[in-house]
Amino acid sequence: MIVRISEIEVYPEYLKEYLEFAHNVGATSVKEEPGVICIYPMQQLKDDCQIRILEIYASQEAYQHHIKTEHFLTYKQGTLHMVKSLELVDMRQMAPECLPLIFNKAKFNDSDNMKADKELNDSWPKGNPNDAYAQYFTGNSYLAPIQPKNLASGEKTIQGYSNVTFEPGCRNNWHIHHGAHQILICVSGEGIYQEWGKPAIHLHAGDIIDIPEGVKHWHGATKDSWFQHLASHVHVSDPESNEWLEAVSDDQYAAANR
Repeated sequence: MIVRISEIEVYPEYLKEYLEFAHNVGATSVKEEPGVICIYPMQQLKDDCQIRILEIYASQEAYQHHIKTEHFLTYKQGTLHMVKSLELVDMRQMAPECLPLIFNKAKFNDSDNMKADKELNDSWPKGNPNDAYAQYFTGNSYLAPIQPKNLASGEKTIQGYSNVTFEPGCRNNWHIHHGAHQILICVSGEGIYQEWGKPAIHLHAGDIIDIPEGVKHWHGATKDSWFQHLASHVHVSDPESNEWLEAVSDDQYAAANR
């Protein structure tokens, strides 16, 4: 068995395109090649351009067959100009008896990922864990800044957007936007928006919410569904700031789900 970690750095301007290549070659290889046990691409949380790919092949023959396949050659030739550096690090297994247990557990736990794939719109990136704002959320969320396609990497837009993904049960704290309206454009799943003292509003793809300045509110996913929305702010006065308040209680959240 061959176990290897590919350490790859990608040029920032090619990152999105490279990730599509990496996903495609990994999925196709595992699905179509019996000798390919695992090709699992990952990104460093601190640097999206640092890619690590865990590769496991049944044998040297399986690996040699893999690098001659059409899907691998398409990946290799298509990404040559995208890769700043590449190092293949061969590894020695220390507990090979654990490998079947690991993959069995991954298969068991993948039901949540399959549910997410079904409910989320893959036209919008899920993004990375929303660690910078995790203290203001109950449950796990993910954040993906959206770059207009006609602008170069690093070029600023007049109206910024981010895609926020909520796992089932995840919601942000009550909060207030000062000096700005917040606009939410719902793109997939089922979510909830609620203003203080008003009934909760259930949200689906295509719904838009305009949150007035100074209104106390929260938003997130329902208890049984993933949810994604684009979020943007429209400046109306200075100073502009977010005021984070108390968490949405379990009772408040349960009532909003009815």
